[in-house]
Amino acid sequence: MIHFRLASILFAASCCVAPAAAQGMVQLTLSGEVDRTGGARAEVEVTFVNGNTNNEARTVAFGMFLAERTSAADLAVLLEKRFVSAGARAVNTSQGQPARGVTCLFIEDVLGVSLRLGQGLRATVTLSEDRPLSVRIVPPEDAKQDAILRVTASTWFPHERLHKRAEMETRLDPTLTTTRIADLLANQAIRSGWPSEVDRHETWLPGTTASAGVIEGASFDLITSGDWRLEIALAPRRQDR
Repeated sequence: MIHFRLASILFAASCCVAPAAAQGMVQLTLSGEVDRTGGARAEVEVTFVNGNTNNEARTVAFGMFLAERTSAADLAVLLEKRFVSAGARAVNTSQGQPARGVTCLFIEDVLGVSLRLGQGLRATVTLSEDRPLSVRIVPPEDAKQDAILRVTASTWFPHERLHKRAEMETRLDPTLTTTRIADLLANQAIRSGWPSEVDRHETWLPGTTASAGVIEGASFDLITSGDWRLEIALAPRRQDR
């Protein structure tokens, strides 16, 4: 079940989506395999705008204990089937292709995505067409390992008509609280020229610009063997966007 805090943010975002509008694409880049003896749990949740049900917001959740050596490619196949069955538009670019170390899963019309992997499995979340509305990170439960969050934002400078980027990196200790993590992310973003706030002491709210450029997309790479939880809500789209 989607976390209450993220669910409330996504509900508010979905109320701002015009009936004829759609959200953007999210790319999940999956790599690795379960390396925990005996297996490990993987969780992935996606909230999307369902065009088949009057553009209602719908959440599909994948939560499963996976056997040791289950690969990213195996997980991508399972996720695609689960998402498509729920009405989401998802494409696994590696399906039917020779086995490779990295698998990409593209999902359309996304409002938010949450995941808890680690223990050999790794995911990069890329917002291909949208900026992040909120980011929340929850400490690991089963594998308490350090983590590094690398965030790269694609920015647009309309006066110069140039695309640039803003980058930040934050080291996370598993003993940190959700409140402390939110403060760290916001402070690191501000130091990187990305105006930010903290909501309810536990959620990072990135601003609409970074280093004076308008944010058009962003990538979140959580590098860790621990099972940290990453929750991202996308800024709502409107018809005039």
